[in-house]
Amino acid sequence: MKKYAMLALATVFMLSFTVMAQDQKPDQGHNWKKDEMKHGDKPMMSPEMRAEKMAKDLGLTAEEKVKVQALFEKQDAKRKEQMEKGEKVRAEMKAKFDAERKANEEELTKIIGPDKFKKLQDMRAQKMEKMKEKRENHKDHHPENAPTPPPAPAN
Repeated sequence: MKKYAMLALATVFMLSFTVMAQDQKPDQGHNWKKDEMKHGDKPMMSPEMRAEKMAKDLGLTAEEKVKVQALFEKQDAKRKEQMEKGEKVRAEMKAKFDAERKANEEELTKIIGPDKFKKLQDMRAQKMEKMKEKRENHKDHHPENAPTPPPAPAN
């Protein structure tokens, strides 16, 4: 009897986690501004909003709230600087890889000749086109990615 009670308790416990995990939805009732949005559906609150929420949740004094807001603003500035630095690094890497690719193509052209290199480029282009078609066909088979059909005309 004790085993059945433990089994039932464990089952209820696991099911409750499953239901809670599936019920995670973004806040539907708040009209977030565009600059407060992050990628996806999760909102990115401003430093002021985060400080206000923390002050409310923790009962911060006005002085503590001001200091917390200043900290959040400093963190946001640092995060923005890091993102800009990352974009710059990505652009430099892309330029470097493009230069290397061009040098490799020139060397390959010297080895195999311009005619065979042109044929190679055509083969690569065909392969890319096939991959693109395959990707498009894959999207068509998934209803969430498929475009919605136009509404039926009312008679």
